[in-house]
Amino acid sequence: MITLTYPKRVSIAFSDMMIKLYNLAKNTIDNEVTFDLSRSESLTPFGIVMLTSTIDECTRKTKKCFYIEPRKPSLQQFLSDIGFNKLFHLDTADLVPDMHTGTFQLKRVIGLDALIAENLTDIIGYHVHLSSGLKWSLRLSLQETMTNVIDHSGTINYYVCAYTYPGKKQLRLCIADRGIGILRSLNRSKKYDLITKAHDAIILSTKEGVSSRSSRAGLGLSHLKEFAKVNEGQMCIISGRGKVFWKFDHGKILKQKMTAPFNGTVVKFVVNTDKEGLYFLSGEEDFLF
Repeated sequence: MITLTYPKRVSIAFSDMMIKLYNLAKNTIDNEVTFDLSRSESLTPFGIVMLTSTIDECTRKTKKCFYIEPRKPSLQQFLSDIGFNKLFHLDTADLVPDMHTGTFQLKRVIGLDALIAENLTDIIGYHVHLSSGLKWSLRLSLQETMTNVIDHSGTINYYVCAYTYPGKKQLRLCIADRGIGILRSLNRSKKYDLITKAHDAIILSTKEGVSSRSSRAGLGLSHLKEFAKVNEGQMCIISGRGKVFWKFDHGKILKQKMTAPFNGTVVKFVVNTDKEGLYFLSGEEDFLF
């Protein structure tokens, strides 16, 4: 048996460790894997989707999985609220997306589900003043981001969850898949087959019109990044050995080479919920008067 011990904070700040644990679980010859969260004190949507991806990787290889829950009661409650316990049959609570609390329970999705993009946009719109045009645009951008998984990643399975942190005045959502990754996806197109670095592929994927599809595409990540910039929020993408973190709230773009690869793609999106102004699309004159 192998035991994976998770850190005090299971967040994107510890993404390198999370991906090391993922690869350790993926490559181990042991038939039993224990996921030990007893020392953990906080998890984020990123931590949840990485933990779920790791467990699913083990179950796909028919390994027996065991779970040691956190000691901290508030974290136990979080895991229930976010839907982790339900997904792994640890409880039977059936919560619906909650705009007021900003919780979108963890879902393991197969194929395109337009209702997910709609629910996520409704939650963002509850906490941030959006024009109808921008709300529509965000919904399409989120739907396009999930469509990318199906069209480009080589898999139709992905994970989605979101959670609001009132004390930090942030809404954090995460979308992740265990596909082929952005670099390999772009390399399938002759336009991008000379790209060799994961960081370059990630940055390129956030530019409008960039896609391995021949038809018009490449709107999802570019529009999400633009909204995060105006909102002074954050966006982070991890794929392969690359990690690019746009911290618009600090005016920084950080790049990191991961010690171990994650062949799928994780997109983290952080929205500031303390902005009182109205957000609208450029050219949306109805909202200027």
